[in-house]
Amino acid sequence: MTDELRFQTDPESADDSWAAFAAATSGRGPLEYFHSAMDFVDGNNGRGRQAIDLGCRGGADTRALLSRGWRVFAMDAEPGARRLLTAGLPPDSLHRLDIAIGAFHEVELPGADLVYAQFSLPFAGEYFERAVVNALKAVVPGGAFVGQLLGINDGWITEEGAAAVDQRWIEQSFADFASVEIDEREHDAPYGPERETRHFHFFHIQARR
Repeated sequence: MTDELRFQTDPESADDSWAAFAAATSGRGPLEYFHSAMDFVDGNNGRGRQAIDLGCRGGADTRALLSRGWRVFAMDAEPGARRLLTAGLPPDSLHRLDIAIGAFHEVELPGADLVYAQFSLPFAGEYFERAVVNALKAVVPGGAFVGQLLGINDGWITEEGAAAVDQRWIEQSFADFASVEIDEREHDAPYGPERETRHFHFFHIQARR
């Protein structure tokens, strides 16, 4: 591995595929990464605490945060995310939810006790570094970042033009955090509606400011 940042620009728009992905995942429950985040921040009682769901897609994790009492700032580049997020939410959850549609590097984020970025930041492409800086500066003292960044062998690097990093890049980017846990994972697994095998290579990161 090198310590450089790598990305490729996808020549075709991914708008349609991301919209379909968001809609397809809107009804699922949270994945293991979310439960790991809740364990890390003692998040099952979020009353009085602010979370950011960075790349909220169909809203599964946003809804899980709201059900645990968190205030949530949910953002995504896909305009349809607003409709998916609010569908069927009770009033007591709606008043704790703010939604922003825009690019990761441009949206002004509030200070947060938890910034949760599940496989989202790498898809900022050429704006990846600015997106990471924007996400990390939102973490308040005592707050946490939990998310995944892609390694250079991940299939999304060539398929979707996502950005890739290595462990040294992560360590440098999180240098002002009090603690950083980096779990590098690489494996083949079924993915998507067709359950086709793809190659995953990513870093699961849990960091506390």
